[in-house]
Amino acid sequence: MTGEEGTVRQEMSVSELLTELEARVKHHESQEVHHAEQEIFHREQKALHAADLQTARERLVAYRAAAEAAGELVARTQLPSKPLDDDLPPGAPVLVSRLAARVVATKTPSETFGAASITREVNQRYGKRLRRPADSRTVATALRRMAAAGRILQIEKGRGPREGVYSRGGKGE
Repeated sequence: MTGEEGTVRQEMSVSELLTELEARVKHHESQEVHHAEQEIFHREQKALHAADLQTARERLVAYRAAAEAAGELVARTQLPSKPLDDDLPPGAPVLVSRLAARVVATKTPSETFGAASITREVNQRYGKRLRRPADSRTVATALRRMAAAGRILQIEKGRGPREGVYSRGGKGE
C-alpha cells in the first residue's frame, strides 16, 4: 500500500471497513452469479449456432453437388447449335468481329451474353473458316464497340476477371 491508502484505511473505523468489505463481497457475488448465467446462455447459443452451421454446411454441399450434376446433364444433352448460312465468300479474309456480330444477331432481345459465350459460338459455327480459333479478347472488344455504337446494350461492365454482360435489347443493328 502507498502511504496515502494506508492513511485512509487507518482513518476508517472498524465498522466502516466491515461495511465496505461486506458491500464488496455482495457486489462480487452478484457479478459471479450474473456471469454464470451469461456463461449458460452463451453455451446454449453456441450449441444452437453449431447445429445450424452443420445443417447449413450439409445443405451447401448438397446444393453444390446438385448444381454440378444439373450442369453436367445440360452439357450432355445440349443440342448442337444450328450453323448459320455460310454466305461468306470463299477465300476472303474472315473478321472475327463480323462473325461475332452475326452470332449476336441470332440472340433474342432479352437474352444476355458475354465474350466467352459468343467466342464459343463463333468457334463452333465458323471454326473451319478461321485460321486459328477466335480469341475472347477480340470478341470482347467487338462487343464493347457494338455497345458504344448502340447496337447492343451493356448490362454490366467487365472488371478484372469478370467479363462484361450484354443484351440485344438495344436499337438493333
